[in-house]
Amino acid sequence: MPFRRDDGAPLDELRLAQRPADGDRFDLLASFRYVDPVSGATYRVPAAGEPGGPGEPDARSTDLASVPHPLWSFVASYGRQSAPAVLHDHRSAVAEQVAERDGADAALAQRVEDDRVFRTALREQRVPLVRAWVMWAWVSADRERTYGGARGAVFVAQAVLGAIALLAGLVLAWWHPAWLALAAVAVLAALPWGRLAGLQLLLTVSGALIAPLVVVHLAPLVVFRVVEAIAEVLTGGDPAAVVRPTVAAREPGDPAPGQRSPGDG
Repeated sequence: MPFRRDDGAPLDELRLAQRPADGDRFDLLASFRYVDPVSGATYRVPAAGEPGGPGEPDARSTDLASVPHPLWSFVASYGRQSAPAVLHDHRSAVAEQVAERDGADAALAQRVEDDRVFRTALREQRVPLVRAWVMWAWVSADRERTYGGARGAVFVAQAVLGAIALLAGLVLAWWHPAWLALAAVAVLAALPWGRLAGLQLLLTVSGALIAPLVVVHLAPLVVFRVVEAIAEVLTGGDPAAVVRPTVAAREPGDPAPGQRSPGDG
C-alpha cells in the first residue's frame, strides 16, 4: 500500500477535521506519506500546525477533491480519491512556493510530475480508470492555466472550444455526414500541442462526452434548488443558502461555528 503513516504502517484512516463545522475546508490531523511506485520518491503531507519540509510551505487546509458541488454525483469530493486529493493539494501549495521563488516555468515543470503522481495514486486507490484520467486531465488543465501564461490560456480555451466542436459535429452528423469533418478537426487540432497533445485530446473528448450528461443532471437539480429557495423565502429563511451544501446560513446573533453562545455552560 503506497499510502503510509509516519511510522511506516499502512494508512488505515485519513484523519480530518471539518473547519468550520459547516464549511468545505478540512484540516489534516495526522500526517501521512506516499511512496510513488514509478519514481520511488516519497512525499510527506504534514498535519495541520506542522511546518512543511525543507523548502516547502507549512500545512494548509484542503477541500479534498476540488469538484464543484453540483457535479458530486459524477466525482465525489471524498472517497477513495481523498488521500490522493489531499496529497495533490499539498503539492500544489509547494508549486505555488516554487513559482514565487524560481518562476512559473519551474512550478509548471514540478506540477507536471505532481499531477502524474496524483493520477498514479488515484489508480492505486482503485479509483476507476476513466474517473482517474478525467480527474488528472482537470488538474492538468488548471496547471496549464495557472502557470502556462498566454500559451496556457490558449490551451484551455482550445479544449473548451474543441469539446463544443466535437459534440456539435457528432450531433449535426445525424442530419448530414459532412458535419463529421468538424468533429475530425476538433480531434486533429490536438496534435500540434506535441507533448500536451494527449492531454488536449483527452480534455476535448471527455468534455464532449460529459457536457450533455452535466446538462441533463443540472436541469432537475436547478428545479430542486428553486423549490428550496421558494421555501426559504416563504419561511423567512435565506434563499442564497440553498446554493451550496456547505457553510450553513446563521441567524443574526448566532455564534460562529466553533464558538459558544453566552448561555452555554
